[in-house]
Amino acid sequence: MLDLRQLSALRAVAEHGSVLAAAESLGWSQPTVVHHLRGLERVTGAAVVQSSRSGTRLTAAGLLWLPHAEALLERAERARADIRSTLADARRRIRLGIFPTAAARLLPRLIAALTDAGYEPHVTEGELPELTAGLEQLALDAAVVFDHPDQPAPVANRLMRTSLFIERFSLLLPARHPLAQETAVRLVDLRDERWILGARDADPADVAFLAAARSAGFEPLVGPRSDNYQVVAGYVAAGLGVALVPDMAWDDGPAARNDLVVRELAEPRLDREIALLTAPSLDAPVVELIRRSATPHS
Repeated sequence: MLDLRQLSALRAVAEHGSVLAAAESLGWSQPTVVHHLRGLERVTGAAVVQSSRSGTRLTAAGLLWLPHAEALLERAERARADIRSTLADARRRIRLGIFPTAAARLLPRLIAALTDAGYEPHVTEGELPELTAGLEQLALDAAVVFDHPDQPAPVANRLMRTSLFIERFSLLLPARHPLAQETAVRLVDLRDERWILGARDADPADVAFLAAARSAGFEPLVGPRSDNYQVVAGYVAAGLGVALVPDMAWDDGPAARNDLVVRELAEPRLDREIALLTAPSLDAPVVELIRRSATPHS
């Protein structure tokens, strides 16, 4: 069977003119060089080198092998370099998942920090089920996710969970609403309002809100639905209902509008924990870099 070491021995003899010099250039012993030359002769069925008092030279068969040996060895070196480079790049590539509401607030700082540290971030935006599935299927290295009261984000086997921060929910009211001048509003004071909820019944924020409303003694009236907070804002401004919105859904958006106000929910307080799920293959320094960078305020 052909062995690249046989070709290395042949090339070294051709370059240096003796088995001793070939062995020194390769860092091998003389018997090792002779062993691999003999192996090449068995593959060839003919002698590939010939020794004399003046040194060792290639035979006709050895000369036929030489250009192939050089080409194969060069290709092998290039393949090894390419694979090492690809593996090194893969170690620097971070496949990061994040839910859409957090993307606008957290991604710029996260991407800048990872890029400055020499990593290549690849971002996937998705809802919680997509992100956890991506982690479980090894399609993501890390994901920024959220919890809601009494229902923490699921952690698949071997994933590490790191708490990032607590995000509060606030009330979004029309500017002309009777309670718009209040600093803080109780949930029960809005029992007769229609509520703008998410498009899906199982929306985690809505599940938490509905539980809180029922604990306060009322069943909320449901108005239009949307997962797009800009659409939600439009519904509220038009007087079609009120809404609970997470702080990251807004930056300075409400402040730029004169038809909406954001007010603190005094009772009960509703919030959710924002966390980082990471695969075990992600190095601790990278996890710490993401943790430090993933804050809602610069």
